[in-house]
Amino acid sequence: MKRLDLPARGQAPAASPYAWFVTTVGSWALAMGLHQVVYAWLVVGELQQTATWAGIAQMVPMLPALAFLLLGGALADRVDRRRLTLVLHLLAALVAAALGALVAADRGSLAVLLGYGFAWGTLQAFNAPARDAMVSEVAGPDLMRAVTGVTLVQFAASALGARLGGLGVWLGSPALLALQAAVLALGLLPASRLPRDLRTARLATDRGGLAGIRVGLHEVWRSERLRPIALLVAANGLFYMGPYAVLCPILVRDVYRSGLGELSLVMTALPVGTIAGSAAVLLRGGVRRQGLIFLRALVGVALCLVSFPFGLPFPAFVAAIFVWGVCHSLFFNTSRTLFQQAAPASHRGRVLAVHSLAFLGMAPISHLGFGLLGETLGPIAACALAGAAMLVLTGAAFFLTPVRRFV
Repeated sequence: MKRLDLPARGQAPAASPYAWFVTTVGSWALAMGLHQVVYAWLVVGELQQTATWAGIAQMVPMLPALAFLLLGGALADRVDRRRLTLVLHLLAALVAAALGALVAADRGSLAVLLGYGFAWGTLQAFNAPARDAMVSEVAGPDLMRAVTGVTLVQFAASALGARLGGLGVWLGSPALLALQAAVLALGLLPASRLPRDLRTARLATDRGGLAGIRVGLHEVWRSERLRPIALLVAANGLFYMGPYAVLCPILVRDVYRSGLGELSLVMTALPVGTIAGSAAVLLRGGVRRQGLIFLRALVGVALCLVSFPFGLPFPAFVAAIFVWGVCHSLFFNTSRTLFQQAAPASHRGRVLAVHSLAFLGMAPISHLGFGLLGETLGPIAACALAGAAMLVLTGAAFFLTPVRRFV
């Protein structure tokens, strides 16, 4: 009989692996929220770059996703994910601290920012599949609830980080980068408390290298359940990432004639909306007809984008970004859960890496493309075009695929 280890008298029960896991996720997400605001402001505020260069700058951190996400998924299936998480947190802290030192020394050129962006994106490409693959290992029996809880913590921390980015008005960018490095370093503590040797048992026939990476792609493509979801997740990344990361900062600067404080508010509104949506899902105990909710969420974001040409005042613009976040929470929770349910345990890291690749892999094209469109058509028209295109694609998916029937 397996021995049940109870805490000694007077000793508090040990935190569960899930609690340590979500705390680790929260530390990375808090740093990510800081990163999004500081990085965008260094490009468009301090260096005063155009929409095209803003698009290029936001594209660079996403380029590693194309090269490394699938490799990261294969690695997450084969090594101790706890140890991998510790290494990634340490390296990310060092990268943020290095940029802070360079900016403080007035050496924060565009080339330096692009180098930092590429390094951060590389670490994120390895962190995302390891994080996603751990959910099923530390979650209880209710997977949808566990996924939603992780999303809630992730975006709550991201919102806090984005709001803390507004302190740069008084503290300056170097101090915010130092704070980002400190948050990542503190994340080493909960990460060290994760179960040791946290990985999925490999099949005897499992292979490494490129053959192992192809397994994840093959599993998704041959699945009638995963393939259409992956394609719509990719469309989401293509039509929504650029408008948010590239065009929203341009709108704040050029249309609303505002600065870092207002940009922090806008960047906070989306994760706060995601928190609200995730909290509603938790209170409801999950959602039924996940495929239909997934499609409705994509339509909701599209409607937010096509509302921009109606001359929204700044509070209404922030409210539209909040609604975008609510819809984003439904998109994120349903698509993640559908992937978690369908992924075979032996290849979970690789299959979930395809989900991340579909979302983040489109970001370089989205950032560059919408940066160019924003320069040519204007940021408002470019956002409306993205929303209209997504309405067409989502409508086609509703009538031509079985996604609306997925539960």
